[in-house]
Amino acid sequence: MVSTRRRRAPRLSPGDRKRHVLRVVGDLMTRRGVDAIQMGDVATAAGVSRQHLYTFFPSRQALIKGVLDDFADALAYEFGRRAMHRLPVGLDDATRVFVEAVCDTIEAKGVGPWHLLDSNGPDPEVGRLGQDILQSLMRPWHAHIAAETGVGAADAAIVARMLVAAGRAVLDLWCTGEISREEAVRHASRGVSALLSMRPKAARKRRVR
Repeated sequence: MVSTRRRRAPRLSPGDRKRHVLRVVGDLMTRRGVDAIQMGDVATAAGVSRQHLYTFFPSRQALIKGVLDDFADALAYEFGRRAMHRLPVGLDDATRVFVEAVCDTIEAKGVGPWHLLDSNGPDPEVGRLGQDILQSLMRPWHAHIAAETGVGAADAAIVARMLVAAGRAVLDLWCTGEISREEAVRHASRGVSALLSMRPKAARKRRVR
């Protein structure tokens, strides 16, 4: 149960105060799950009044979306930064860079927001938010997948979801401490290579029929 004792918030600019709230929410989400994200509890943990909190986020949904958007923005930035320093060669190498960026973002923002992306949990509204944001992250990959595998746009979108599922399974093992970060990156890249090696064969079979 979140403590009801209000912490005194540091004196911050409105932008910094909003980022402070998002950090608090990300921490609550990581430690206690999305059910802990209630406006009153967040205001208490962040050291702000509920009225002040509502000026930034008019609803619980807006608050959760803010955390997911913040995580997605950080992930996109980290991936771009890594790709700039080591230009990926091929989709499997790009996946390695992407998984490393995910790991960096989880370490910085917490695993709670990551678990909500592509969520199939009990809250359909939160699930839709997470899936929408994840799809926006993956959409730029569709063209690369199509070029790498020779499949059409619809199949490329399906392959993208397969790659996300494979990467999530490996990253979940890292998040729970069952494998190291290095192992997670290696296994995710190998899984992508295996999936991509299968797709062109399936595409050729369909064209032959």
